[in-house]
Amino acid sequence: MISKEILKDKFMGAILGSFLGDAFGAAFEGMSAERARSHLHVLSEKSLRRYTDDTDMTLCLAESMAEQGKVDLEDIASKFTLHCDLTRGYAIGTIKAILALRSGAAWHQVSRIVFENGSFGNGGAMRVSPVGLFYHQRAEELRKMAMDQANITHTHRLGQWGAVMQAAAVGWAVLQDPDKPLQKGEMVIHLREVLWPGPLEYQRALNEIEKMFDLAEKHKAEEVVRKLGHGVEAHRSVPTASYISLVYSPDFQDSIGAAISLGGDTDTIAAMVGAITGAHVGEKRLPVEWIDQLEDGPRGRSFARDLADRLFEAWWKIHHPSSG
Repeated sequence: MISKEILKDKFMGAILGSFLGDAFGAAFEGMSAERARSHLHVLSEKSLRRYTDDTDMTLCLAESMAEQGKVDLEDIASKFTLHCDLTRGYAIGTIKAILALRSGAAWHQVSRIVFENGSFGNGGAMRVSPVGLFYHQRAEELRKMAMDQANITHTHRLGQWGAVMQAAAVGWAVLQDPDKPLQKGEMVIHLREVLWPGPLEYQRALNEIEKMFDLAEKHKAEEVVRKLGHGVEAHRSVPTASYISLVYSPDFQDSIGAAISLGGDTDTIAAMVGAITGAHVGEKRLPVEWIDQLEDGPRGRSFARDLADRLFEAWWKIHHPSSG
């Protein structure tokens, strides 16, 4: 049984961990693995770290869930409309979706504006950690809510199930002992169950992850990229985040460094790794010197920390109504 204090710390760890991964990974986006590795020294340099669309949308989702106590698609779309800062590196598809919402379109109308068959990008997964936290005890609800929130912008099955995989990884990490490494085999089994009967691409990725575990060594970045990917496609980035988290957690800084060393979509992959690893180890084990570098404007690190607290209290009130 995990205590209230530890659970609250894990909620904080996941939200701030995602923020950290995004903000520290942003400067490396689009680099090759070789170039990213050669610039990792930047992580040790003190600098103001600004977040991108990954954190921007995560905060919107968390804020809505903290207020509503559930995944309310109308309210989430409203939060996107009000708070999404389109100067923070949004992809053109999401920009058009947000602009459509601001023009009065219903949330269920905007997702096919750019892609007729829906987007299979990782946008639904990058922001889903609040769902993983809120439904960490309920796999069926987690699956549905992860898909539902993704559906606002990502209606393709690969995009939706990528959100499911990321939420499931975060939810599973919440339940793990923060003082011990993650149990790789157990997490893969859990992800298989939650992802069934989803697209084969994710089951194949889990097969590849198992093979990589069998070698009992940390793979070189280029090999991880070749086998699992580092792109914006959900099925070529979400499994990568799970793999990196499993291999490097509970060392948060090593986890983020490993994610960034892959190059490619570094901010999003590092954000997803940060959410999983943060949910595992909690805020108390995050690097304070990194947190201090996060921007702290109206929706900066203080807001994120307060929001994580509100999200946890909303969850606690539902599950422990008589305990206060």
